[in-house]
Amino acid sequence: MKNRIVKLLLVVLVLVGAKLLFFPTKRAKAAPQEVFGACVANIPQEWGEYVGGSEQSGIAFRDKQGTLRFITNFPCNGTIPLVALEVRRGPTK
Repeated sequence: MKNRIVKLLLVVLVLVGAKLLFFPTKRAKAAPQEVFGACVANIPQEWGEYVGGSEQSGIAFRDKQGTLRFITNFPCNGTIPLVALEVRRGPTK
C-alpha cells in the first residue's frame, strides 16, 4: 500500500514538473491604475445663479428674467448640459 502511494506521488510530481517545464504560465503584469480626472460641467452664465437642487428634480438655475432651468444629467468634457425642465415667467392671460 505504501509502495503504491509513493509511486503515485512520484508520478504526480513528474507530471506537474513536466507541465511547469514544457508549458510555463505567463507572468502576470501589474497594470497601471487609471487616473480619473474631475468631471467638469460648464453652465452658461446666461442661466443665472444656482438656486438649489434635490435628488428628484436635479439642480436649478434662475436667470435675470426669472426663468428656472432644472438640470438632471451632467455631461463631462465641457459640453453644455441638457435642460430637463425650463420654467419661464411671462405675462398672465
